[in-house]
Amino acid sequence: MIRLKQTIWFSLIILFGFQVIFSSTPRVWFASPQSDDIWIGKRKIEVKFRDIDPKKIRSVEIYLDGKFLKDLSAPPYIMDYDFGQIPKNRTLKMLVKDIHKIVILEREINSYQFDDARMVDVAQVVVPVVVTDQNGYYIKDLNKDDFIISEEGVDKEITYFDKKGKTKFNLVLLMDISSSMKDKIGDVKDAAKIFLEALITKKDKAIIVMFNHEVFEDTDFTNNIDELINSLSIAFPFGATALYDAVAYCTKLLKGIPGRNIIILFSDGEDNSSYIDPFTLIKRVERSNSVIYSIGKRTSFYDDIRYQDILKNISVSSGGITFLFDDISDIPTIYREIRRDIKAKYILQFKPHKKGKLKRFRKITVSVKGKKRYKIRTIKGYYY
Repeated sequence: MIRLKQTIWFSLIILFGFQVIFSSTPRVWFASPQSDDIWIGKRKIEVKFRDIDPKKIRSVEIYLDGKFLKDLSAPPYIMDYDFGQIPKNRTLKMLVKDIHKIVILEREINSYQFDDARMVDVAQVVVPVVVTDQNGYYIKDLNKDDFIISEEGVDKEITYFDKKGKTKFNLVLLMDISSSMKDKIGDVKDAAKIFLEALITKKDKAIIVMFNHEVFEDTDFTNNIDELINSLSIAFPFGATALYDAVAYCTKLLKGIPGRNIIILFSDGEDNSSYIDPFTLIKRVERSNSVIYSIGKRTSFYDDIRYQDILKNISVSSGGITFLFDDISDIPTIYREIRRDIKAKYILQFKPHKKGKLKRFRKITVSVKGKKRYKIRTIKGYYY
C-alpha cells in the first residue's frame, strides 16, 4: 500500500510538472482589423483571447491613435467603427483589465504604413519600359530621344538608355507549394530550372521564395544557379494558400533595393489563408518598385475567375503581365514568353530631384513622342 501511494504521488508530481512546463501563456489579439491592412470605411474591431478564463476579465479598453474609443465589458468583444474613406497611418491599442482594474494584457497594431519604406540613397532611378503596338507586338526600334519621362509631373533628363534588356536585375521567383500543387510540382520545378538557367547571368541576382499558408525562403539573393536549383528541390507541397501575403512579402523584400526588380509569381488557385486583403495588396503593388509577372490556372469556376482577375490587377498595377495556363505542359512556353518580355524592355535612368519637399514614393510617367497608339508598361514610381 505504501509503495502504491508513493507511485501515485510520484505520478501526480510528474503530471503537475508537465502542466507547468507546457501550460500555455494567455494571449490576446485583434481578429479585425488586421495589422498592416489599409483601414477604411466601416469595419469591425474584434478582440479575441486564448488560454485565459473569461471570468478574470473585467473590461477591454480600445484606443485609436492614442484616443479612447470604447470599453468592451462583456463577450463577444466587438464594436463597429467608421475609419473614414481617406487611408491614413493608424494605430489600434487594447488594454485588458482584470476584476481589480489592473492591466493584465495589452496589444497594439498598426495599419498599412504608406511611407514605411526604408530610405534609400537613390543616385539613379532605373525605369524598365515595354512598348507594344495595338496588336501586342514589341516595338524595338525606339531611341533615347523618342521617350519622355517625368517625375511627379516634371520632365527629367534621361541619363542612361539601353534597348537590349541587358541591365542587371534582382529577381524573386515566388512559387506556390500548397497541397493543390502535389500533382504539378515536379513539372513546375523543371520548367523553373530551365527558365533560371537561360535568364540569370553573373551580374544578376535571384532568390527562391515559396509559400503555402506561410512564406519561406531558403537562400539570400545569389547568381549561383546550383544554389537556386537546390532551393527549388526542397519544395514539398502541403497546407493552404496565402497568395496575397506572399506577394506582399516579396514587394517588401525588394522595396529597399534600388535598381531593376522583378517578381515572377506561380500559383494554381485562389487565396484561402492570407491576412492581407486584395485591395490592400494591389495598393502596395502600385507603390512598389517591382514588375510582377503572374502565372495562374485558367478555369471557369466563379472563385477562380475572381482569382484570375486579382492576378491580372496585381500584374497590371506593377507594369507586368498575367499568363493563364490550361494545362501544366503550357508552363515552359509561358516562361519563355516572360524571358522574352524581360529581354524586350527598354531601360531608362534619370537622376531624382532632391530639392523641395521630400516624398518617399514618387510617381513616374513615361510616354513616346508622337506615338499615342503605342502601349507602355512600366513601374508606377519609386521610393526616395
